Amino acid sequence: MKKVLLALIAISSLVFGFDYKLQPKEIAKDVYMFTGVNEPVKSSNGGAIANSFWVKTPKHWVVIDTGPTYDYAKQAHNAMKKIADLPIKLVFNTHFHDDHWMGDSYYKELHAPIYATKTQANEYKPGGESRVLKILDKKDLTNTKIVKVDNIVDKNETIDVDGVKFNVIKLDKPAHAPEDFMVYLKDRSVLFTGDILMSERLTSIRHGSIEGNLAAIKQIEKINPKVYANGHGKFRDDTGLKLTKAYLEKLKSTALKAVKDDVELDDYVKKANFDEFKKYKLFNVAHKENLFAAFKEYEFFEE
Repeated sequence: MKKVLLALIAISSLVFGFDYKLQPKEIAKDVYMFTGVNEPVKSSNGGAIANSFWVKTPKHWVVIDTGPTYDYAKQAHNAMKKIADLPIKLVFNTHFHDDHWMGDSYYKELHAPIYATKTQANEYKPGGESRVLKILDKKDLTNTKIVKVDNIVDKNETIDVDGVKFNVIKLDKPAHAPEDFMVYLKDRSVLFTGDILMSERLTSIRHGSIEGNLAAIKQIEKINPKVYANGHGKFRDDTGLKLTKAYLEKLKSTALKAVKDDVELDDYVKKANFDEFKKYKLFNVAHKENLFAAFKEYEFFEE
């Protein structure tokens, strides 16, 4: 009997695709979070490594970062219908990394307009490829595809949905990515930081800059929200701010010192001591690449 059940489960997964087992958690009044795993994108996690957020207004839902696949987005929507079966007014994609927005293909079918950066619109054209599409199993990618961005976020703006004001904060320089924006709900003191902040795991600066990320962190400190809705990690207090800031500041200080002391790039990467950060997830995945990026950023840096 046990073998039969296991066989049925295996067949079911082949037919129905990845079961994300999504459980929304309310992190502020009418604000919900689906928490990603602290891993790289791989078939065993269905690409669900980023956090995704839903905000309920009197008559609608607003989605901030839609997840890695069509099925993820659909399963998230089904979970949220149990809380309130409302139409989706719009979707925000905080930056161009595809683990945050390949779920757009589901919301496009629902005619929800997609707000995203020009970088995403330029880099990812409908019908094109992405990391998620290359890594995940085909059976888990049914209906998942790159879709057209409807609205380019290129400035600060306030979008009113049923009286709830979504303050869009467009960063003016590369930070985590070539372009990033955050979304602030002032009345609930919730800041959706995208990948500017992460908790439990180290950030990656391969597409952004330390200087831009630290400047964004200064903006966040001025806002001083009660709830930090970060791109990765489960913590919603300032844990992610403290970790990301400390890590980036050490990358900056060690890279500047290496450049000043005429240390070669390879020696810097080999000898820089970041032992206090080894306990965080993705250290072995992201850190070495971050060292290379830090050195390159500060090699000819002028304050």
